[in-house]
Amino acid sequence: MTIDPGTQGADVLLVEDDHTLRTTLELALQLRGCTVRSATTLARAREALSQRRPELLLLDLGLPDGDGLELCRDMRRARDPLPILVLTARGTLEARVAGLRGGADDYLTKPFDMTELMARVEALIRRARWRPGHMAFTVGRLRVDPVARQATRDGEPVELTELELKLLVYLVERQGEAVSRADLLRDVWAMSDTVQTRSVDVFMSRLRKLVEDDATDPRWLQSVRGVGYRLVP
Repeated sequence: MTIDPGTQGADVLLVEDDHTLRTTLELALQLRGCTVRSATTLARAREALSQRRPELLLLDLGLPDGDGLELCRDMRRARDPLPILVLTARGTLEARVAGLRGGADDYLTKPFDMTELMARVEALIRRARWRPGHMAFTVGRLRVDPVARQATRDGEPVELTELELKLLVYLVERQGEAVSRADLLRDVWAMSDTVQTRSVDVFMSRLRKLVEDDATDPRWLQSVRGVGYRLVP
């Protein structure tokens, strides 16, 4: 097995009271180069967080001493940006929305495919270690400073809207990955993934004109048939 360099040495706190699942997840994470600490209750999770800050929190919701969402909300109220991936049997739309609004970065319903879980873990750790939202970056002919809210094209100032900036940062954080329109609507536009709109395509067309040498034959902001878009490094 090839260890993803994005997870090598990552410190993960796993909060899960099911012994079999916890053991399976510990082994899978360790095989990917992670250091894993485990907790089976909310109280022990809070203690582990106070002792050493992890890079990622894998959080079950149905715990013996309460709802894991309480911990998630408490951390966000304290403005703690630690990445949180919720693992739960609560699979309804209402439960997923509550989890994401409660501060979870990602939400996976049990039973889940281990390959999908590990892909999500790797993505969250990778983004935590490298955040373009706090660093200047260049895509094609466009250079962006997210903190200063400034952009230039071939050295000339360019006006970007907040949504255009947020969309670019989102794609750069996930460079190389195929990102669906539904994901973009949910995470960038903060809309339900059941909403149908071509807003994504309109914004992408505008960004291509800024980024590409030829917007009709994109090199960096590529379409993925039947899915959405991919930013190619």
